[in-house]
Amino acid sequence: MIYHNSKMSSLYYSKVRADEIPCLVKMTENEILVEYEDDDGLVQYQGKNQGNGHFELRAQSFDGRATLHMFPGSTILEGS
Repeated sequence: MIYHNSKMSSLYYSKVRADEIPCLVKMTENEILVEYEDDDGLVQYQGKNQGNGHFELRAQSFDGRATLHMFPGSTILEGS
């Protein structure tokens, strides 16, 4: 599945409100790719499904890691 109109919300405890950044999510049963633009250009995080909707991702162009989790049948991913 490709989700073109996704939004990534980032919560900062030092800010009044969260940032929302448009992103593209490409997801299969086994893998996920999240892409978004920042001030330095395209950012990509890619990873594998660790089981039952738990994804561990790595940035493609720098040393970055993330985790995403979802309930079966959900369209919402949460992570850090």
